[in-house]
Parts: sequence; C-alpha cells; structure tokens
Amino acid sequence: MTFMFKSNEVKETLQNADLHDEWISSYRTAENERFFESAFDYILRALGAPKDATFLDAGCGSCAHSMRLARRGYAVQAVDFSDHILSAAGENLARNGLSARVALRREDILAMSFPSGTFDYVLCWGVLMHIPDVETAVSELARVLKPGGRLVISESNVHSLQAVAFRTLKRLLRREKATLVKTSAGLEYWHSRSSGRLLTRQTDFGWMKHSFKNQGLTVTHHVSGQFTELYTILSSPLARRCIHGVNQLWFKYIRLPYFSFGNILILQKDA
Repeated sequence: MTFMFKSNEVKETLQNADLHDEWISSYRTAENERFFESAFDYILRALGAPKDATFLDAGCGSCAHSMRLARRGYAVQAVDFSDHILSAAGENLARNGLSARVALRREDILAMSFPSGTFDYVLCWGVLMHIPDVETAVSELARVLKPGGRLVISESNVHSLQAVAFRTLKRLLRREKATLVKTSAGLEYWHSRSSGRLLTRQTDFGWMKHSFKNQGLTVTHHVSGQFTELYTILSSPLARRCIHGVNQLWFKYIRLPYFSFGNILILQKDA
C-alpha cells in the first residue's frame, strides 16, 4: 500500500467529528490541564522565546495548546486539515476571547503553503503519530522553520514501560485488535473504525532524532512528557488521580524520557 493511499485513508478517518470528540474527552480534562500547563512552562523557559514571537501550531486540533501559547503572550498561526476541527477550534477561541491572538488556517502538514523559513518557532504535539508518510512531515516541519529556529515535538515512545508492558500482555492474552506494522520510525498500530482506518504510531526516538538531523536540526532537549496514559483506560476516579499524580511528580522531579510513554523533543535548526 503506497504512502499516498495510506495518507488519504487516514485523512478521511481524521475528518470524523466523533474521533476528535473522543480525544477531547480523554485528554482535555482538568487533571491533564495541570500537566500541560507545567509542561508548557518548562518548554517556554527552555525556548526563551520573546513575547512578540509567533508560533506555528502544526496540527492544532481544538487549539488547546495554541491557547496556552496565546495566554502567555504569543501570537499563533494554528493549522489543521480537518474542517470540522477548525470550526470547533474557532468556537473554542471565541469562547475564550483569544481569536485575535490565534489565526486559523487549513493546511496539510505534508505540503504546507508557507514559504520556506517562515517561522521562528514551531509546535507539533501528538500529530506525527497519525501520519503514514512521517518522513515528508518531518521535512515540511524543518522547511518552514527559519535558520536558528526552534521546533517542539511530542510523541509516544515505543520503548516506554507502558508500551512494552502492553505489547507483552496483549501478546500473551492474544487480545491485540489492531494490525501491527514494524517500521524504522516505530511500531504502527492500524485500528479499524466505523469511519475508516486510523494509524497510531509509537515512535522510535533514535529514528526521529536521526531524521531531523538529516534536515539540519539538532536536539537541544529530550525530556519525558507524561510517564503513562493509563488514565485513559481506568474507570476509577481515585486511580486516575493517582496516575496523574505520578505523571506530575515524574515530570517535575525526574523527566527521564527513556521509560516514559510521552517524550518531548526541542530541536534547533542550523543557522
């Protein structure tokens, strides 16, 4: 199956409104907001971005992270290819009084219309995992970044304790429902949904660093995101609070990425 066919198939699935609503329900919770606020405080300290800087939020979704940046004084160009989610993002921005600081635009991360070297700062959070032709996406993110510019990436880690434990358990119990495809970029999980097939990739960060290096980007920071996302499958409020507590403590005091399910990379483009 060619990358173009796979990409078109995934794009059709990602246009589904129910899928985005499901993600918002799972990840845009009050407990998660506390983690994201801490994570963005750390990221922006590491970037040292001046308050008049403009960020590209590539794959902005409902604009939750765009709004985080806007509230901290930054201008944001937020892009996504899904008409549904851009409409929802516009309503979200208006509801929070941030429409003036965040510009929305329909773009395909595989072929963005921005001239090369447009942005000093680019954010791409949890997006590459859903893109079959991830090498083209990596190339595009590097292309629109100015020389000396900074890129922030967050993806899930194929070698994390959660990922390894789940793979082992599902194999022993024969409970894996997705089709698994091992690639140089990581392990791809292809899920069949009523709206079509969805790709979710657990990333090999050695591959990702090498791919960005080939595009002239050097890693300046590699830290953990959330240690685990078990809260998405637990029904007990107490258990979910405990998981969020572990994530907060791990990120605040340890930040080792190698065992963590979520990983954050900050990269700088060669001047």
